[in-house]
Amino acid sequence: MAKKYQSSLGEQKIFQNSTFVQHEDIKNHISIIPELEALIPPLNQDEFEQLEANLLKNGCRESLLVWPTTDNVVASESTSTLPSYVLIDGHNRFKICQKNRIDFSIHLISFKTMEDVREFMIDNQLGRRNLTLEQASYLRGMKYINLKQNKGKYGRDEHNAENEHYGNYEQIIDFESHNAHFEHYDKKKTTAEFLGEKYNVGQATIRRDAEFAQGLEMLEPSLKTAVLAGKTNLTKNKIQQLGKKTVQKTKIANESDVDELIDNKKLVIAKTPNKSDQLIEQLSKQIEKLRGSKNKKSDTCKKIIDLATQLSLVEE
Repeated sequence: MAKKYQSSLGEQKIFQNSTFVQHEDIKNHISIIPELEALIPPLNQDEFEQLEANLLKNGCRESLLVWPTTDNVVASESTSTLPSYVLIDGHNRFKICQKNRIDFSIHLISFKTMEDVREFMIDNQLGRRNLTLEQASYLRGMKYINLKQNKGKYGRDEHNAENEHYGNYEQIIDFESHNAHFEHYDKKKTTAEFLGEKYNVGQATIRRDAEFAQGLEMLEPSLKTAVLAGKTNLTKNKIQQLGKKTVQKTKIANESDVDELIDNKKLVIAKTPNKSDQLIEQLSKQIEKLRGSKNKKSDTCKKIIDLATQLSLVEE
């Protein structure tokens, strides 16, 4: 089983020093983060029942993936450095195993940040074949959003010594080389073009996927899961319309609120400027500063040139 995950993750380091007691302790302290669980496309009732029947008959033969980290990494507002063991793959199997007291095994896989975890989970799910059209669209859209936000980050981050404090645990897969494919990212291509070629769809489809994903991210995890499972009256078109709106301060919990927001009946949306808007605003301030300044104009000019250069590089 270790070879299976090692193959899917690339050339990773696996540490083999562990004890049965340590693994059993981790299994008893696994936590689920709703934000991450929402990245797992939900099973319909028949699929869930079939999975439960298989596990009852054959046991849980595929290991669950767990991220060993600390509270302050999982929640930025926390200052606690207590250990935290976050489930990142196998949520349905975990629920069934807990319900029916079925034993299971785990693999520990380390990541540096929550962004890295989300990136891995999206890639992991997109590699599966049982996705609905809406689920695949959502995951491609999230991939687009994440790449846009993190473009240029990969290849610069270092993960040295990231796993040293987990060295006593078995089957820790090092995430260090997971982002190696970003080194081959063609910077001449837009993010939509890059992903369109990767997933064999058009650039316009990728951008619509991003609107769909953005709209779903405005929903409470339970409502988002229900939409992806086809259990609501919210259509993909409605969610895309919602995604074109500005970002909401609080998550939407009810279907009716989505229609009201689309129809502009609720004025509770907070404007979040995009990168271009932010740069234009900063540029305008520097130009005004230049007009009213008598000294050190060279510094202001340099800032204007730098902002104008950044603006020219922002993807349309």
